[in-house]
Amino acid sequence: MNTVTVGVGLKRWCWLWIASCAFALGLLAATIVGWAALASFTIHRNVQAMIIATAPAATATPTDVPAPSPTAAPPTAAPATPTAPKPSATPVPTPPPPTATPIPPAAGAPATILLLGSDQRPGEHDPSRTDAIIIVRVDPQKHRVAMLSLPRDLWVSIPGYGETRINAAHVWGEIYNDPDGGIGLARKTVSALLGIPIDYTLYVDFQGFIGAIDALGGVDVDVEKELLDENFPTMDYGYTVAHFLPGPQHMDGATALMYSRIRHPDSDFARMRRQQAVLAGVLATLRGRNVLASLKQLEDLTTALRGYVTTDIPEARLLGLGWALRDFVPAQIEHYQLDSDMLSFGVGDDRWAEVAIPGALEQLARQLIGP
Repeated sequence: MNTVTVGVGLKRWCWLWIASCAFALGLLAATIVGWAALASFTIHRNVQAMIIATAPAATATPTDVPAPSPTAAPPTAAPATPTAPKPSATPVPTPPPPTATPIPPAAGAPATILLLGSDQRPGEHDPSRTDAIIIVRVDPQKHRVAMLSLPRDLWVSIPGYGETRINAAHVWGEIYNDPDGGIGLARKTVSALLGIPIDYTLYVDFQGFIGAIDALGGVDVDVEKELLDENFPTMDYGYTVAHFLPGPQHMDGATALMYSRIRHPDSDFARMRRQQAVLAGVLATLRGRNVLASLKQLEDLTTALRGYVTTDIPEARLLGLGWALRDFVPAQIEHYQLDSDMLSFGVGDDRWAEVAIPGALEQLARQLIGP
């Protein structure tokens, strides 16, 4: 047994993992809409509550992303339009047959999704930094999923605003009233940085994370080595003790979050790898427990996420992606990250800012997109 003192606090270092989980749960939500919304209006309503209308980026190209002047087109475009046909799927709940198999939705073309994790605490209302930046490439036809993690302290150029750390893009978009908003400016920043178009964004607040894991009955994680942090930060700005012994562990939501946040025993880069291991555990849990067969589990899960996950992925698109990957094996995920050996440190007076070495981002972008 490992000894873990679980604090109620969640600090801003946890977002890289939370956004990763949001991707897994987002795919689950997509499958939920296609399978269970036919039998549960609550599930359908919860998923709809996660979808917001933002400026579309699917038509952007690497060359026009850096330009800060596409101001008129984004607000007038209507990404919510694809969601209009979805209510027509809702009338089917009248004869709710849990065992009925709906017509599989079209998988669609590959999609590139930006996952953003907010560092906003309960009671805070100012624009928040995004301390998790993960780009996910989903190819439904090839059943391929690739993830690329970028460090929050990466020094970048924010289109139209200047240079700073990448986690400030969302804040700048909000406080300067960027036409695309904070989420849109973050998307343009990442798209320009990698030289690839970003189709959709998924923005995550953290309070639903523990509830979502608990709704799944916990997650299994293989702890590679002993970890001890006697000054683990809590949400109330206090500290507690986090201690994990090596070996397989079954973790509830609070423990999984603690494991994904702990970093003092090694580094941020090792923590990113732990977060990916937890994500694989979440995906394995979703498949192994056959969540799709339990409307109660689906309702509990989407209810836990409602209010804490927002996305501009149209429901029909979300449905297609989720359905196409319903049999996806978590071990097949391709994991990439901008690691310490790909960085130099220090920009002017900011000695902790991280700068990608020449060619590193281009190589990672090619790996993310794939053949």
